[in-house]
Amino acid sequence: MKMKLEFMLPDVNAADQACEQMLLARIENKYIHFLAKPGINLGNLQLASDIEKTNIMHEGERGVLIGAGLGLLAGLYVLTVPPWLTSSPLWFTNANWFVILATTTVFGAVSVAIGSALLGVNLFNSDLDRFKGRIDKGGVLMIVSVPFYRAKEIRSIMNKPRSQA
Repeated sequence: MKMKLEFMLPDVNAADQACEQMLLARIENKYIHFLAKPGINLGNLQLASDIEKTNIMHEGERGVLIGAGLGLLAGLYVLTVPPWLTSSPLWFTNANWFVILATTTVFGAVSVAIGSALLGVNLFNSDLDRFKGRIDKGGVLMIVSVPFYRAKEIRSIMNKPRSQA
């Protein structure tokens, strides 16, 4: 299980030094990402992906829960309201009640999750909102994915005064 650690760095030079420290600590380059204000040249540093920059995962997870709830409500509606009151097609006449509820719940969860994730692409990651002001002022955010058991070690490396590093 990987844990995401975020470290705010003052500029690109500090980001280069921090990346070197992570590589010396045997963190693979594919697990080190950087996020900066548009227009700042990060050089060889790996940019954060859209999944890390945006709220796609958070909104997708929320969409699964909301969609499953709405799908369950739709299934209950189909089961409780007599067919002669609605103009919906009678696709469910030969199905068991649990098949109807499962079908509507899964369909609702998948469809709302996809829609929510697509909306989340345009939203800045709410977990990174606390860094947005400093990023806009020219700071660089380093996002490192490390195994849980190495998190304390990586934090101590990053918290060392720069003269010792």
